[in-house]
Amino acid sequence: LAELRRTVYLSPYEAEAHLLIGRIHLRAGRTAEAVDALKISIWSRESAAARIALAEAYLRQQNSAAAKTELERALALEPESADAKRLLASIK
Repeated sequence: LAELRRTVYLSPYEAEAHLLIGRIHLRAGRTAEAVDALKISIWSRESAAARIALAEAYLRQQNSAAAKTELERALALEPESADAKRLLASIK
């Protein structure tokens, strides 16, 4: 996490670093921090992986409407994403 924070400090728009930070926070149960990092990742460079991770964070916050929106966007970016399809099916 320290190395990723250093990377973000030196290159604030590094989407992959923000995505990894978000995943670390999500695994540690810090969903609010995960949401913040994942939103920055998407803002820096939109990706299906970041949208799926953000949906997972929203699901942990029991915000299924926001999670569904993120998963639908992830599927628009990557229609064959098995992870997005699986999570979306679990919401419906």
